[in-house]
Amino acid sequence: MINFLLKEVALTSVYRQVFKTTVWIICIFSLNANAQNYTSNFADPAGNFSATAPSGGTCVAATLNGASNVADADLNNYVSISGLLNAPLTCTDPLYAIRAKLNFPQGTTFAPAGYFAGFRVQFSSVLSVSLLQSNLSLRTYLGGVLRETITGANIVNISLLASTDVVPLYFISTQTFDEVELIINGAVLPLDVALDYRIFSAFGSIEVLPVSFGNVSAKLQSGQLNVAWNTLSESNNDRFLIQGATDGQTWVDLGAVASKAVNGHSSTNLSYSFTMPWSGTLMAGIGLLGLFLLPAVRNRWLKAAMVLFAVVLLVSCAKENNGIAELERNGASNKPLYVRVVQVDKDGKMSYSHAVVAKP
Repeated sequence: MINFLLKEVALTSVYRQVFKTTVWIICIFSLNANAQNYTSNFADPAGNFSATAPSGGTCVAATLNGASNVADADLNNYVSISGLLNAPLTCTDPLYAIRAKLNFPQGTTFAPAGYFAGFRVQFSSVLSVSLLQSNLSLRTYLGGVLRETITGANIVNISLLASTDVVPLYFISTQTFDEVELIINGAVLPLDVALDYRIFSAFGSIEVLPVSFGNVSAKLQSGQLNVAWNTLSESNNDRFLIQGATDGQTWVDLGAVASKAVNGHSSTNLSYSFTMPWSGTLMAGIGLLGLFLLPAVRNRWLKAAMVLFAVVLLVSCAKENNGIAELERNGASNKPLYVRVVQVDKDGKMSYSHAVVAKP
């Protein structure tokens, strides 16, 4: 029986290796298939953007700052529209217009029709969504020539601007394009409210990520790691993996949390949390429990199977926990602990949140 079980384990290991190799090959092809997602990120933003604020007449408008940030290499930089309006605008041209080219790889000059075209934005002090719908537009261009203009309710995710999270606003293009423009009517911005509108980057993408992440935070308190995050929307989502790293590159799985979205789909804000001990003491309790129960088992074949199962489980747990223990040891040497959330959809594909540092 032992020999049979050992053979089964060996055979399972072969299958596991074949499976891992197959997954690796699939991942490589998946990465290549998803490589045609374009963003307005340039080493030198000069000549790759334009931005205008309301002007003409007696015009006192909220200030537009950092225009080049929409096209620089840092996707966390942003153009800001900020200030306090005390009276309605009386500008001849009341529009804010932020326009950015997309950074294409060599050999590509435009995004095809059918791609998503839009901007990542974050608005505070939002008007009623119904009013905003008639005063917000997205445009695409090709070679400087206007291709499409989409307004208001036809812009995907516009209703999510009621939150203060980063939102991908977009529409599905019917024309080829190489630039995207966001237009905001400054004449309808709220009065006597401190504005803080942020425009991060333009994008042209064949598919929007199945989960739109909001805020992600991590804290180390009282011997525990506490991670919290929220999603603005979810599509075909199955679960989340929480990962940690001390170098921001070598990631270790810390745990998993199931999606709260009904059948994996949601268009509302959902909040999640994850907590685990962070003390350096790790146990493989299930495997030990199996050994403790051996005296109560009389069947020798069942005993042998339980011993083998316990050994395999202990080895597996040790391998899994070694990575976590290494993170904890590095943390004890004052290295920062980086945390990110990995979204896993029902087909096994993954997308990632930005990484944050766990704060004490």
